[in-house]
Amino acid sequence: MASPATAHHHHRLNPAALFGMVPISPAILTAGVACVVYLLTLAPTVFTLDSAEFTLAAYTLGLAHSPGYPAYLLLLHLFQQLPIGDVGYRANLFSALANCFSVGALTLLCKQLYGRWEPAVVAALCFAFSVSVWSVSVAAEIYTFQGAILAAVLLLLERWRRLGQPIALIGSVGVFCLGVANSSATLLWAPGVVWLALITPQWRILRRRHVLGLVGVGILALSPILYFPLRSLAHPEFINVGFYDAQAIFHPLDLANLANLRDYMSGRQFKQFFFANLGLAALGQQVLTFLSNLTIAFFGVGFPLGIWGLWSLWRRDPMLTVGLALTAIPHTIFFITYGAIDTSLMFLPVYLVWTVFLGAGISMLFREFSVTSARLIALLPVIMLFVNAPIANLGTATGPADLARQRLREAPPHTLYLATWGDAEIMRYYQIVDGLRIDVQVVNRFFVANDQLVPLVVTATQRQRPLYVTSQNLVFADGYRTVPMGSGYQIMPQLDNR
Repeated sequence: MASPATAHHHHRLNPAALFGMVPISPAILTAGVACVVYLLTLAPTVFTLDSAEFTLAAYTLGLAHSPGYPAYLLLLHLFQQLPIGDVGYRANLFSALANCFSVGALTLLCKQLYGRWEPAVVAALCFAFSVSVWSVSVAAEIYTFQGAILAAVLLLLERWRRLGQPIALIGSVGVFCLGVANSSATLLWAPGVVWLALITPQWRILRRRHVLGLVGVGILALSPILYFPLRSLAHPEFINVGFYDAQAIFHPLDLANLANLRDYMSGRQFKQFFFANLGLAALGQQVLTFLSNLTIAFFGVGFPLGIWGLWSLWRRDPMLTVGLALTAIPHTIFFITYGAIDTSLMFLPVYLVWTVFLGAGISMLFREFSVTSARLIALLPVIMLFVNAPIANLGTATGPADLARQRLREAPPHTLYLATWGDAEIMRYYQIVDGLRIDVQVVNRFFVANDQLVPLVVTATQRQRPLYVTSQNLVFADGYRTVPMGSGYQIMPQLDNR
C-alpha cells in the first residue's frame, strides 16, 4: 500500500513526475530505429494528393479541405521554418517524426501493460514497419499526427488508471480536445477514451483545482478552432474550401459564418462519401477488405497474435480491453462505410490499438514458451522491414514534382489548367512556393460543380484562353476534343468535317 507521502506525491500536479518511475531509454531507442528507417525512405520533396495540399496550406497558413486540421497546420507551419531541405521535405519529415512519437509511446504503453520490454519493442516496431503505417509516415499526411494524438491519450490514460496521477488525466483531456479541434473524426474515439478515464477508483482523489484544470486545459486545447474564422477573414493565398464558377473565379467559404464553420468542421464537404457502403454487398466487401488489410498490415502473423493478445488481455483486464475496443470500433465502422478512394489510409488509429493487442499476444509467447523460443518473434519486424521497404520507400519519388514543374513550364501564357486533386495542389505548390508560372491558373476539378464545368470550358474557349487538363477524361463536353500536348492535354473545339 502506498504511504501517505507517496499518495500525496501522486496527487500533485507535477508534470516532471509523470514518467519518473519508468525508464524510457528502450522506448527512445525503438522510436530512433523507426526514425532512421523513415529518414532513409522519406520523400525528398513535395509529394502528390493530400501531401501537396497540406504542405501548401501550412506554408501559407491557409485552409485545407474539411474538417480543416488547424493544430496540424499551425505546428507544421512552425516546423517548416527549419532550414532543412525544401518546404515539401520538411512537411514529409514532420509526418515521420509524428509517427516516431507514436512508436515510442506504444513501446512505453505496452511495457506498462505487460511488464516486459521485449514484447513492447517488437510490437511497436511491427507497427512502425507495417506497410500501411510506413507509407503514410514518409510523406506529408494528417494520419500520423492523429495517430500521435491517440497514442499520447492512451498512454496518459493508462498512467491515470493505474497510478491516479491527476496531471495524467488532465493531460489526456487536453490532448484529446486538441485532437477534436484538429479533426472531428477524433470524436469517434470518445466512447473508448471516456470509458478508460472513468473505469478507475482514482476519481475520489480529484479536488476542485483538478476539475478546474480539466476544464481549463480542455477549453484551451480547443482554441485552434479559432484558426478557421481568423484565417478565413485574412483571405490567405491558398484556400481549399469553396467553389469555382463558370468564369473560373473561386468563391471561398466564409468560415466566419457559424453555420459554414459547423458544416466545414463536420466534414460536410465530403458528405457524398458518408455511409456510402451501406448496401449489403458493398458493406460485406468493405469488411473483407478491411480484415485483409489488417492481416497484411501485420504481415499475417500479427493478426492471430493480436487475437490471442485480445483474448488474454480480456481475461486479465476486461475493462481495459473494452476501452481499447470502444476506441477502435466506431472509427472502424465509420471508415468501412466511407466511400472515398483513399479510405484504406484512414485506419492508422485502428492499427495503433491493434498493436496494443499484438503486444499482449507477444507477451503470452514469452509466458507460454521458453524465452529463447519466444525471442524468435523479434524476427517479425525485421522481416517486415525488408519486405515492405520496396513498397513504402519514397526516397527517390520525385516523379510527381517533376511532372508538375514540366506541365507549368510547357503551358502557353495565361493557360487555364483543369487538374485532378493530386495534380492541382502540387502545381500550385510550385507557383506559390517557387513563383513558377504564376500566369497559369490551376483549377482543382473537385471544386467545379458538374453543372458549371461545360460553361467554364465554353467561356475559356470563347475568350481564346488556352485550356488544358491533366487527365484525358477530366472534361466531357459536346463539341470539344482532347488533344495530347506535351505533358498535358489541350481542350479544343471539334473540327468541322463538312
